[in-house]
Amino acid sequence: MASKRRGLLLAVVVAVGSALASGAPPVQPPRIQADVVVMGFVPCNNGASMRTGSAPGFPGALVQLQCTAESDGGALAVAANATTDGKGWFRMAVNTTVAPSSVAGRCGLVVDTPLAACNATLPAAGTLRSGLRLLASMVFFPRGFSYYVAPSAE
Repeated sequence: MASKRRGLLLAVVVAVGSALASGAPPVQPPRIQADVVVMGFVPCNNGASMRTGSAPGFPGALVQLQCTAESDGGALAVAANATTDGKGWFRMAVNTTVAPSSVAGRCGLVVDTPLAACNATLPAAGTLRSGLRLLASMVFFPRGFSYYVAPSAE
């Protein structure tokens, strides 16, 4: 019985040793298949240049990543969207038609969900907008949301 265990142990050691000696790479966990990741915080506020600590989060807000494309004369197109969690945070993995190196210059974030949805004393019209900044390799974060009201058509 002991010799069978030794034989099995020896076979396992030889198999592991030969696998290590062969230089075969270890099995890697699956990765998110995306060009870029955009993540951040949406504040429930209509102040100018809003930062994370200046307002509570905006839960349930639809955040759109809009990018311009050279091929269609610079028109904006929605590249991806995400909904904020209960604390105002969002994350989206995106495969864009824009080169990943130019995402910050050609894309921005837009929140069309009315501010009144997070605070009834805030306006029901207007949007929150933010440019992007590179946080880490291919991970982008909002520069700071600002409140915009579309000009009235008189």
